[in-house]
Amino acid sequence: MSAQDQAAGLRKWADLQRQQRGDEAPPEAVDAPGPMAYQEPIVPGAAAMTPPVTPPAPKTPLMVVGLPADEPAQVRKVSARLGQWAALGRAWAKDPADWDIRIVMPDAPALAELSQTHRRWALWVSSDAEAFGRMYHVVKQLHQHNGPQRLLALHEPHLPRQGLLENLRQAADRYFGIELLLLAR
Repeated sequence: MSAQDQAAGLRKWADLQRQQRGDEAPPEAVDAPGPMAYQEPIVPGAAAMTPPVTPPAPKTPLMVVGLPADEPAQVRKVSARLGQWAALGRAWAKDPADWDIRIVMPDAPALAELSQTHRRWALWVSSDAEAFGRMYHVVKQLHQHNGPQRLLALHEPHLPRQGLLENLRQAADRYFGIELLLLAR
């Protein structure tokens, strides 16, 4: 039996198998002039060779109260402070880009629901002369509207722990049962 007869017999057998399964014959089997015909190798296109793109990791929500409005400048202020803590080696601060910073008003109608849904909350503490009164009022509103019971104190780096921050921490705990976390530098 010659090589050409053997190849033709194999092609017929393969075609018969495909027909029984319901497949069509591949184009190279139909168009090929003989067993020695050269076929171009199939090379995947550039799109098939690029590695798959992994979706970005979801950002961690950080709900922030104590800022006047939900503006990009306020979000940048919080992000910058987180970046300063990250630069000091605080692993929990992560990369500021990993946070989804949301400014929340302390009297928001959905505050109780938000406090149940989100675990990470922060209170922005300003350092001006009226800061204690404003922050006390914010903490009081959080208590009145069933807000979070634990907040991280976010503040400028120069603000000492003794004084405003410690007084605010004590008042939040004593009068409203809210824990205000102060971080040592």
